[in-house]
This record gives sequence, structure tokens and C-alpha cells, in this order.
Amino acid sequence: MDKQMKKMTLVTLTGLLVFSRLFAGQKAARIGGTADFLRTGDSVLVTVRQYTGRLDEIATTYTAYASGNRLALSIPARDQPQYIELLFPNKGRTFLGPVILFPGDDMVIEVKSGSFLFKGSSAVRFSAQQKLREISIRFSQQMRLRFTPATLPRIFDHIDSGAAAQLNYLETKKKQLGLRAFRLLANDVKAGATCSKLGYLNYTCMNKPPEVQETFKTAFVQYGKPLNSFPSFSPADSSGKPASGCSAELVYQQYLADSCVFQQKRFSIHDCYAYESGHFKGEIREQLVTALFITKRSSPGITVADITQALDYVKNPDFIKVLEKIRATNTTGAAAPDFTLPDTANTPVNLKDYRGKLIVLDFWFTGCGACKAMAPRMQAIEKKYANRPVVFITICIDKKRAQWLATLKTNEYTSPLSLNLYTDGKGNEHRVIRDYDVRGYPTFVLIDKDGKLAPKPGLEEEEMSKLIDSYL
Repeated sequence: MDKQMKKMTLVTLTGLLVFSRLFAGQKAARIGGTADFLRTGDSVLVTVRQYTGRLDEIATTYTAYASGNRLALSIPARDQPQYIELLFPNKGRTFLGPVILFPGDDMVIEVKSGSFLFKGSSAVRFSAQQKLREISIRFSQQMRLRFTPATLPRIFDHIDSGAAAQLNYLETKKKQLGLRAFRLLANDVKAGATCSKLGYLNYTCMNKPPEVQETFKTAFVQYGKPLNSFPSFSPADSSGKPASGCSAELVYQQYLADSCVFQQKRFSIHDCYAYESGHFKGEIREQLVTALFITKRSSPGITVADITQALDYVKNPDFIKVLEKIRATNTTGAAAPDFTLPDTANTPVNLKDYRGKLIVLDFWFTGCGACKAMAPRMQAIEKKYANRPVVFITICIDKKRAQWLATLKTNEYTSPLSLNLYTDGKGNEHRVIRDYDVRGYPTFVLIDKDGKLAPKPGLEEEEMSKLIDSYL
């Protein structure tokens, strides 16, 4: 699925945030400094996350307002590292992050001519992360990524060389960084390198013809080195505490390689969940299962029973909130959220107008490659049910109405047989997107004749037709 570039957060907190008296009785971490392009009243978006990777939608976004060229912001301090992103309002949309804010640290920055300089007692930890990113970018630019069996050994060796360069740099800063920061940054490098190699192998093999898979697996065997070049590194300790922000992604990618690629099996959400819930415990298990359901929230293979079981042991309130939302939008028989949206003539259309008919919702946007690829299959399905009590409703999140209307005329994303509705320029912020928990595109939802949610339809023509037939 294609994802909107804009990050979606669970909580948005907007307002003027200053250093003093913001969190009464609660410790605060300070983010401040100057930027040569800031003017009084300019807004800076500061996004704070506790997790990375597939859990990064769990976030809080603050809006801070500049006073002159100065930025002053306080956020709640935590006893765990936090991931910080800053988006500035200048023409080039200067961006910083994500950078790790370690417990007890404040962030003081100076932005000049688009470059960041960190100051204060914590500067070394931020500057070190900046240097690690520069090393990573340099090696990535040199790598010239190619997905062929012949280039696999070179790609893997280059990934290891980049990781070695980063680890060597960290050794030179070990004393200044402090042991806790050094260990986490080093573990992130190790986990990230292994994830990169696993991701390369999984991408080249999964859902590919058997002969293609075999050529890459043969190349890997001939390579003769382990995917994990850091055998002493473990994703979590004995209590289940993750050793890295990349730990959950590492376990997931390892599962795909071991249980799908090398076993020549199709991926199953239930089997992956059973592995993650059965082989891990504590915080890492909660991260793993929550990330799995977030990633597969719109897939037909997701089951309410697995989510319900996870909710029995998940304690993290952020994860519980996400899991409960995903369960609600995947519960067969639950009432489909009502909505009213304008059609091409700007006439309001209410979901209840089509009660008594089977409804297929199709969420999309102009430029969505996966949506465009799905269109021929949907057009065939719509023709098949043209004279049946089935209504196909597309919901577009384009920001501009004129663009939406122009795209409809091409029939590249939709069909003349569908009822086309629009989120009125609100895009991902429209309530219908939140109510149906749409996080990727295209997303399809089947609603039965009584206005109840049906199981998620598959993306293949035969799968979707079979599910539609079962409700007619």
C-alpha cells in the first residue's frame, strides 16, 4: 500500500508552550535555541515519539511559537529515551530528526544557513547522532543499491562496512557520551545493519516466483556469512526490555526470513502473531504484536481473536488504545461508522442512503500507485455486479477538488460505475478517515445490507468476488 507522506498522530497538542510553569509538579525537558530565519509568531512543529519504526504513529505533536528568532519549548521528561523531530516554517521547510533525547538532557540548537549546531551540556549526544547520520548517508550514496543476486554480497559487505565505521566513531566518543547513550546508539547501529540485510533479502524473495527466490537464496548461501554480523547482540534482555529502538523491526524481519523466505511459506498474520506472542515477553512482546497489527490493520488476514488475546497481556496504555481501535474497525457485525460526503455535483451523500444494499468502500488518492494498479480489478468487479444490489463508493482524500474531478475523468483510479465521494479538502484529517482507521491506500471496507461491518475483502478479484457473493 502507498502511504501519505504526512505522518498521522494519535494526539495533537497545539498551543504556546514556554519553559516556566508548564508542567506543574512534573519534570520537563527543554528544547530551545535560535534559527536565523525565525520571526516572532512563526510556528515550529515538534513531534515527540517513544517508539520508532512501525510504532511511530504513536506520537504527540506540539506547536511552539517563536519570539524573535528564538524557540522555547518544554515537554514532559521521561525515564526512557524519546525521539524528537522539528519542522520549521521557512521556505525550505528545514527539518531535524529523529534525534534521541536521553533522560536528563535538554536540547539547545542553533540553526544557521540550514545547518544545525548543538550547544549545552548535552550537545555531544546530539552531535554524535548527527555524525552517525552523515556516515550512514555517505555509505548509502556509495552503495548503488541493486536488487540482483550478483550484487547481494557487495551490498551486504557495504552495509557491514558502514556499520563498522559508525561503531568506530562511537568508540572515540564513548566517554563523553556516557555508557547508557553509547550502548543504545551502538545497539541501534547493530540492529539497523542486520535489519537492512534482512530487509534486502525479504524484499527480493517474498511474493516472488519460486525461481527468483531460489537465485537470491543461492546467492546468500554462496555469500557464506551470517546475516547478523553481531552475534553477541540480542534484541532484548531476559526481562523483555528492548536493547534498541530497532529491536521490534529486527525480530519481525528475522521472522519473515526464517519462517517465510527459507521455509517457502506465505506470510500469515496469525502465524506471525503466534510466534511473537509465544517466543517473547515483556515490553518487546508488546511492541512486536502492536506493530504487527498496526502494519496489517487493513489486511483480510487480521483476526479479532488475536487482537483480543493480545489485549489480555498488553499493559502499555498507548498500545491498548491503538489495539482497541484496530479491533473495533475489524469486528464483523459492528455498526459501520456513518458519514456524509459530497459527490461530484457537490450533493451530500449519506451512508444510510444505501441501507439494504451491500456497500464496498474504496479509499484512494491521486498519485497512489497501488490504487492505480488496483483500478482494473475493481472495474472488472463493478461490471460483474452492475445489476446486483451492490454499491461501490470511492472516497478520495485529494486536497484539491479540481484535482479529484480531473482524475475521475481519466478512469485510471475509478470507474464510471462507482459513486465517487470526496473528503472536502480535509484529506487524512477528515473524520471518515479516522472512523474507519484508514492508514494506507487503497483501503477497502465491505458493509452489509444492515449497515454492519463485514470481514476485510482481499485485493484479488476472486477473493473480493467470493466475499461479496457470500453477502448477497
